[in-house]
Amino acid sequence: MIKKVILTVMALVITVFYFYYNPAVQSFGPPCLIHKTTGLYCWGCGGQRAFHALLHGEFRMAFQYNALIFLVLPLLGVVLYAELFDDVRPFHYLRRRWVVLLAVGIFFLFTIIRNLDGFDFLIPTN
Repeated sequence: MIKKVILTVMALVITVFYFYYNPAVQSFGPPCLIHKTTGLYCWGCGGQRAFHALLHGEFRMAFQYNALIFLVLPLLGVVLYAELFDDVRPFHYLRRRWVVLLAVGIFFLFTIIRNLDGFDFLIPTN
């Protein structure tokens, strides 16, 4: 029971925080080490700004910051649902080897593609 309360409170606190805090205006936390050292954008670059934009209904802006947010948030939602309601069915799918490999492959592919010429629309806007 305490685990469910903690998960619910954490999800609400993070959501409320990113609703009111705009990462595009002021920086929070350390900068991306991959981008800082290599100049390349990783799969997470722009994720905080995308989440903030999504919470404000700015879907196009969220896509411009990080298109992967539209895959990651539903997956996190399914995991949160499964944890809160003791539903093990989603974990049967999410723990399959091909699902994990597919997710990792998508993250790597997205990281590579967003750094190629011609895919500038995947680079997070400032």
